[in-house]
Amino acid sequence: MWDAFEHVLMFISMYVFASSSSMLLHTFVDTWLPNASAISNMLYSSYSEFGSTLVRGYLAAIIVSFPIFAFLFIRITKHTKLNPAIRNLELRKILIYLTLTATFIILIWKLINVVYTLLSGNIGINFLMHFIITVSVSGLIFSYYFLQVKDDRQPHTMQ
Repeated sequence: MWDAFEHVLMFISMYVFASSSSMLLHTFVDTWLPNASAISNMLYSSYSEFGSTLVRGYLAAIIVSFPIFAFLFIRITKHTKLNPAIRNLELRKILIYLTLTATFIILIWKLINVVYTLLSGNIGINFLMHFIITVSVSGLIFSYYFLQVKDDRQPHTMQ
């Protein structure tokens, strides 16, 4: 039961860390490469104050969630190597498949968004940077857990 609890905490901290990191990068893109059609000069000063509040919030979330995630990830990885039966933990599999599903939906949605934007002819550097950030974060998580599932399906020999 404790292993399942640690997995839940690790996945929650990963979600917080990944979304906060992604949103922090999105905020930086909006600050450094503002979308000219979306922000007027008059609104930009109030956006800047709001943006600095967001940056503090995202940084706080990263500062809190990353050490928790890193600690639990390392602990669970070591524990799983010592006790491979943890790979068969049902809650672990549920969390992995929920994560794969959510990241797949995000990736598909962003690809649809790119095609739609290309068809409308409104693609810009701001849009491309947002796309790269979202696909990188979601794709990294998806790839890691996809490989975990693939590895889980392989027969493991006891040493």
